[in-house]
Amino acid sequence: MGVPHFLVIPYPVQSHVNPLMQFSEALTKHGCKITFVNTEFNHKRAKNSVGGLDNLKEEGMRFVTLPDGLDPEDDRSDHHKVFVSIKTNMPAFLPKLVQDINALDADNNITCVVATMHMCWALQVAQKFGIKAAFLWTASAASLAALYFIPRLIEDGIIDSEGVQTKKQEIQLSPNMPVMDAEDLPWGGFDNKFFPHIVKEMKNLEFGEWWLCNSTSDLEPGAVSISPKFLPIGPLMESDTNKSSFWEEDTTCLTWLDQQPPESVVYVSFGSIAILEPNQFKELALGLDLLKRPFLWVVRPSGDNDKVGLKFDKDENGLVLKEEIRKKVEQVLENGDIKARSLKLQELFVDKSVKDGESSKNLEKFINWAKS
Repeated sequence: MGVPHFLVIPYPVQSHVNPLMQFSEALTKHGCKITFVNTEFNHKRAKNSVGGLDNLKEEGMRFVTLPDGLDPEDDRSDHHKVFVSIKTNMPAFLPKLVQDINALDADNNITCVVATMHMCWALQVAQKFGIKAAFLWTASAASLAALYFIPRLIEDGIIDSEGVQTKKQEIQLSPNMPVMDAEDLPWGGFDNKFFPHIVKEMKNLEFGEWWLCNSTSDLEPGAVSISPKFLPIGPLMESDTNKSSFWEEDTTCLTWLDQQPPESVVYVSFGSIAILEPNQFKELALGLDLLKRPFLWVVRPSGDNDKVGLKFDKDENGLVLKEEIRKKVEQVLENGDIKARSLKLQELFVDKSVKDGESSKNLEKFINWAKS
């Protein structure tokens, strides 16, 4: 039983890279060795950002790169284009990378490949090498459960073969999960090119022996129990040593933020993939302005030159209007029950990560599996 050597491969967006970085740091604290695969484009961006990869020189972690198949000037906000390019080009480079890494350290060859969503072709490559493979899901376990049940949802006529709901209805993915609207299935907000990709990706997921979830069984008992492959290891916690940024962070907001009263600022962020149409972007800005409250809105640079919460209702044109944004945000801010539930869930979530907590034990279980 030697030191496990993990080759970790995130889809090249911030919301996949940072959770996998956090997971990798947790593994290094248990004495594991990590080889972290960035795309050449993202590695260059991370190195050039403030702090960059200098913050990530953890003992036992090193970085390597693979090309994503796109030219430097290509628009990487077109995620369908990125999906296709990566799946067309990158799998051919991975076998040589594995061979080169193993040749450098014959006594500590790669023992396990860990990939995030959209990179699960790497799990199949791992199997061909006789290397163990696992999958890290960076969102809620419930959203992964929805993807897991796609074949049944189609068979039951809840969605068609393109992922579109057949009629307005409420569904329950499993007896221990909450009821939800069919229109809220996680692929509903993307264009019709995205669903076929998910279906293919779920087939590649089968090559992973574990589906690691950034969650806990207390938070999502029904979701994590639908398959023995689900292994909750959350929460993955960010620190100064386990994050990287593809953009230079604007720290000018910190002085302003320190001047605001406690619990008074509305934080707005939509992650790495979500794209707002110009009209919706404008309505959101106007809706936030109507609140008459301080807010901090994270907007990433764009290449096009343009629980605990409430659902926004759209108008007849599919737009969330500024008045709806103001109304729902005020309801969240003024609702004591929502705040109490949020604090309770935070307590449950964090308790699982401490030593002897469920997630800590699951992480050790995973590492011991990789060693064997």
